[in-house]
Amino acid sequence: MKKIYLVKTTQFNEESYTGSIDPRKLVRLVDQSIDVGTLQEAQRPLDKKHIMDIADHVGKDKGMLPTSVIVGTKDKRLKVEKEKSPDGKELYYIMMPDTDSELKKFENTIDISDGQHRVFAFSDKYRSSDLKNDDIYEIPVTFYIMPMLTTRQRLFYTTNAKQKSVPANLLMYLRSQLKLLNKDEETFLPLVKLLNSENSSPLKGRIILSAEKVNKGYKAKELVKILNKAKIDELGLITAQQLTNNQLAQIISNYLNGWENRYQLSYRHPGKETMTKISGLRYIILLLPTFIEISMNNEKKFDDKFVEKIIKDLEKAKGIDTANDETLFSESLSFRGEGATVKLAEDDAKTLKAYLANKKSSGFNPFT
Repeated sequence: MKKIYLVKTTQFNEESYTGSIDPRKLVRLVDQSIDVGTLQEAQRPLDKKHIMDIADHVGKDKGMLPTSVIVGTKDKRLKVEKEKSPDGKELYYIMMPDTDSELKKFENTIDISDGQHRVFAFSDKYRSSDLKNDDIYEIPVTFYIMPMLTTRQRLFYTTNAKQKSVPANLLMYLRSQLKLLNKDEETFLPLVKLLNSENSSPLKGRIILSAEKVNKGYKAKELVKILNKAKIDELGLITAQQLTNNQLAQIISNYLNGWENRYQLSYRHPGKETMTKISGLRYIILLLPTFIEISMNNEKKFDDKFVEKIIKDLEKAKGIDTANDETLFSESLSFRGEGATVKLAEDDAKTLKAYLANKKSSGFNPFT
């Protein structure tokens, strides 16, 4: 058995004790019949993907888990004891199983109130092979000694319902600093940063890269998602040339300038209009590949004047009554949800292509 020294904490009448323990041993004290999907009295079912993400974070990324796991003991053998330090101070400790035979004897002697995914990520079933047996790795653990079920449930509720989640945009910023971006973020975040910094970009200074306050700003994570959906990185396949991020930033800037000119609106000074909201920007960027394809097919220079002309063609194709101030954004229901906006862009791309093809061949009879 191994002596683990603890720090005592008292909150009203509840006492808890915090120490540092190897999670590869701690997980062996949990009920080993618990697996993915198992219903528990005071916990959510385990999520395999979440466990594997943590295991990879620790193993592959050499990641840290600094926050305390909360457990409740359920066996009288696990008890907090006291001793005096050389200077007379009261010390608290618990004797924890340490050897393989001891760990087997103490199986199912603790319940986890918070942090079960972190603990199960160290089980032999899920642990990353990059975390070696001789690697020193400990996590802080807070013990409640033989707590009642209601206490365990209250702890789970408090640590989950009372927490405010970290904005996904800020998490992406932190991942970028730690070089932990996923493939899509690595591909598009540099382009998003250029759109936020280049003087020619209508989006300059309008993009929220982390958690800064930008009135009516666009979150970088949302723009990464939109650029990925529009397959902006594949525009070079349409133009048959390799496009750098600087070139893509200029293309997008010219494109947005065309929309601003057509509707006399500004992304740098947005109002309440749909076009300058994230939903309108999503619709516009999703149409970008179609506009470029049309410029290639017609051998027309892709600039703001060309974009403005194609917007007018799209209005005509859809029967937009511009004389009565109708615009491509007047159909408000299509911009209330991401899915509806994506479908609108897909449908309008087809409508525009069909209209231009018909316009080009109008009056031509191949049989005369």
